[in-house]
Amino acid sequence: MQRLVLEYALPVTLIIGMSKPEGIYLSVDYRVTNARTREIINNTSIKSLAIHYPPVDNGGPKVLLAFTGLAELPDGTPTLTWIRETLRGEGEVIDQSMSHLRKRLNRDIAPLGSPLIINLLVLERYRRLFGGFTNLRIPPPGGNPVTPGFKYIMNQLTDWTIFANGSGAQRLMKDGHFARLQPHLAIIPREPMNHMNLLAGMNRRVAAKDDTVSPFCQVSFIPSGTRFGPTSHAFTEQGETVPFEMPLIIAGIDTTEWTREFRRNSEAVFSGEISKLPEISNEKLNEQMKRRP
Repeated sequence: MQRLVLEYALPVTLIIGMSKPEGIYLSVDYRVTNARTREIINNTSIKSLAIHYPPVDNGGPKVLLAFTGLAELPDGTPTLTWIRETLRGEGEVIDQSMSHLRKRLNRDIAPLGSPLIINLLVLERYRRLFGGFTNLRIPPPGGNPVTPGFKYIMNQLTDWTIFANGSGAQRLMKDGHFARLQPHLAIIPREPMNHMNLLAGMNRRVAAKDDTVSPFCQVSFIPSGTRFGPTSHAFTEQGETVPFEMPLIIAGIDTTEWTREFRRNSEAVFSGEISKLPEISNEKLNEQMKRRP
């Protein structure tokens, strides 16, 4: 495979993705900023999601998803929570799942008139894909760039690929960081963490000059074979605090809330606040697996 470079520069955040021989990588910052005033609203917002489609144990599609744009719905629901609740609850194939997401985007998000771009890196047994959803005209024309509905685009990749999106993408390219990533596309690292550190370093350099990007970021990796395992890591420095989690849906089962509750209860046990892990009721489990109507 040869190298391919894709670039976009759209609303506030920084997303960097790579599709490489050993797997797919996705780096996303945590900051939510008012697009007009540049005021920081939230510095701990998770904007990425991993999805494993069936057959999970036999080469089913695996997706790394990240978004930029609308961060919260009018009722206060975080956009990522809305995406998780929209996609979970059914063990669908990827095409069914994406079709359902587009219908719900057009029903629930499009009427808000706020820009939203969802990027998708897809790893399958014999091919890679890159695409996503957007309600923005690209390139944006004069006037309102938001369209009344969402487009869904998915292209098969024939080359190793790197892409950048969000407000930080322009700085990433202007300062030469994007170009410095390109030679790494065909290099298989000794450990995926080497390239994860590289992406986190690029994010921190951009954040030093672009206040719409947090200096800390979440970087996730899904392998293409058995040499490496999947991993996700929050890259922080001393004094920086972020949620240490990577939302995950496996065959329609959303594990995010389970993981949060288990971590909270484990911390309580270790701190001596409770003596043993409490059981989670079936009703609560079913509620956490339910698809958003």
